[in-house]
Amino acid sequence: MKNVKGQDVLKALIRILATPEEIIVRKASTLAPPKCPGCGSGSFVKIGNVIKANGLRIQRFRCRVCGRTFTELEGTPLKGLHNIRFALVVAYLFLCLGVEPRIVAKITGRPYLTVMRLVSRINENEKFFKELLIAMGITFGADCHIK
Repeated sequence: MKNVKGQDVLKALIRILATPEEIIVRKASTLAPPKCPGCGSGSFVKIGNVIKANGLRIQRFRCRVCGRTFTELEGTPLKGLHNIRFALVVAYLFLCLGVEPRIVAKITGRPYLTVMRLVSRINENEKFFKELLIAMGITFGADCHIK
């Protein structure tokens, strides 16, 4: 684990946890604008929302070219996640602080395999998660590293 000030870590974690998931989703969709997963077209119309169990509203679209429906999270690493904030906490702890997944699991009280699945998704999409954290105002200092 890197030598960083505990106060800075606490501020970053509070910022992640205090940000509503709707705002995180909107920032993620600006980083990876929605496009049709069927034909790759950027021509689509809004057709409503999907409301998840936690109350999060996800915009739905219908492609004007092929007619396929999809959500704004399609094509982002956040698709299929139940708790987006938890994924960002793991991304911050893992990417910036270099905390091992085993320790993240102990800190958060989540199963080790859950954390490992998230870490593998984060490793595959390092650039996306780093850009999303920066868009949320989390700065990556000189002590920060990517494994």
